[in-house]
Amino acid sequence: MRLCFHFAKGLTIAMVKHWITAPLLCLLSLAALPFAGAQQSSVRVLAVVNDDIITDVDLAYRLNMAIMVAEVPNTTERRLALAPQVLDKLVSDKIRLQEVERLEIDIRDSFVMDAFDSIATQNKLDRDGFEALIRRSGVPVETMQEQIRAQIAINAISQRQVVPDVEISDSELMAEINRINALRGRSERQLVEIFLPFNRKRPESKVRQQALQIIEQLQQGSDFGKLAQQYSYAATAGVGGARGWVPEGSLDDDLEAGLANLRPGQITEVPIRTDEGYYIVGILNRRPIGAASSRTIAALRQLFVNLPEDLSNPIAQQRLALLTAISEQVRGCRQFDQVIAEYGEPGSGNLGETDLSTLPPIISVTLSALEVGEVSTPLPTAGGGSVYMVCGKRVEVDPLTSEAVRERLTNQRIEKLTRRYDADLRRNAYIDYRF
Repeated sequence: MRLCFHFAKGLTIAMVKHWITAPLLCLLSLAALPFAGAQQSSVRVLAVVNDDIITDVDLAYRLNMAIMVAEVPNTTERRLALAPQVLDKLVSDKIRLQEVERLEIDIRDSFVMDAFDSIATQNKLDRDGFEALIRRSGVPVETMQEQIRAQIAINAISQRQVVPDVEISDSELMAEINRINALRGRSERQLVEIFLPFNRKRPESKVRQQALQIIEQLQQGSDFGKLAQQYSYAATAGVGGARGWVPEGSLDDDLEAGLANLRPGQITEVPIRTDEGYYIVGILNRRPIGAASSRTIAALRQLFVNLPEDLSNPIAQQRLALLTAISEQVRGCRQFDQVIAEYGEPGSGNLGETDLSTLPPIISVTLSALEVGEVSTPLPTAGGGSVYMVCGKRVEVDPLTSEAVRERLTNQRIEKLTRRYDADLRRNAYIDYRF
C-alpha cells in the first residue's frame, strides 16, 4: 500500500496522528476540503468493494450530504471526524446494492423518487426546491438518490430472502399472549434507535467516538430521524430509526439497563454498548402492556420565525434569543396566542389536534415530555426555528388482539434475521482499502 502524505491546507500531521492510523492520512486529507472530490485533477480510488470502486469524489459528496443533514458547520475538523464513518457507510451501501443486483430485484426509480419527495415534504419543500437546496450544499441529486436506493435495498432484500421463511406458530403465539398477560400492569415503550456496529474493520473505540458525536448533534437540536437515515446500520434506518413498541424487559440486558431511567421525550446521553455495537435510543412514549396501539394526541400551537443560514448572523442571534425568551417566560395558551399575533411569521398558528408520532422525531420526543400549558425549547424547522405550546393532550389506546401479537412477533423476527443477513453480506464481501 502506497501511503499518501498530501495534506489539506492548514492541516498538519500533529493534528491527526494522535487519533488516526497512517493509512488513513491520505483519505482524510482528501476529505478535508468542502468540495474535495470535485476539485481533484484526477479521481482516486479509495476502496474496492467486490467488483465496484469508491472514489474520493464519492466520499466528498457523501460528506457534504452528511454535514447538510446534521446541520453542522462544514469545517475541516468536522470533515476529518466524519470521513471514516461516512466511507464505511458507503461500503455497506455498495454491498447492499450489489446484493440487490445479484438477486435481480428491481428497485424502481419511482420508489426512489417517492422517498425523495417524502423527504422534501418533511422539509416543507417541493421536489425542485429540495433539489436546489441539496445542490447548494454541494450534493448532486444522484448522490442522495443512491443513498435512498441503498436504504430501500435492505428492505427489498429482506422481503425476498427473509420474510418468506418467517412464520409464527400457534404455540409461539399463545406463549407470547400468556407472557403479555403475566406482565399486565407494566408498560412498553415506543422507541427510536441508531445502531452502530463494531467489528475488526470498525474498532470499538472509533465507533463509540462516532456515537458520542451523534449524541452531541442531537443535543444541539439535530433531527433524530435524519441522523438515523444517514448513519444507522439498523434496518429501521429507512424509517428514521422508528423501532415501534417494545415491552419492558424484552431487550438485551445491556439495552434495558441503558433505558432504565429514561422518560418519554428523552434520548440516551451516552451510547449503550452491546455485544454487536453501540445504540443511541430515544423513548417517544409509554403505554400499558396489553394495548395493540396507542397515540398521543396533542392540541398544538406553533410560533415560527425565519432564520438566516448563518446562525452567527446578528439577526439570527436576535431571533433565537426571542424564541428562547418565549420558551422560558410564556405560560398558557392564551398568552402564547398573543405572542403569536405579535411575533409569529407565516407558518405560525394553531395546528389543531396532532398525533405526535407523525411529527419528526426530534419534535415528537420534545413535545411528548411537555405538560399541558408548557412551551418547548426552540426547535429547528425548515427555513427557521419554532417553539410549540401544548394546549391539550390525551392518549388513545386500542385493545390487544391475537392478530396484533402475531404481527409484532413476526416483525421482531424479521428485524433480527435481516440484521444477521446484512452482517453476513459485509463479512463475506471482498473489501480492499487503497488510500
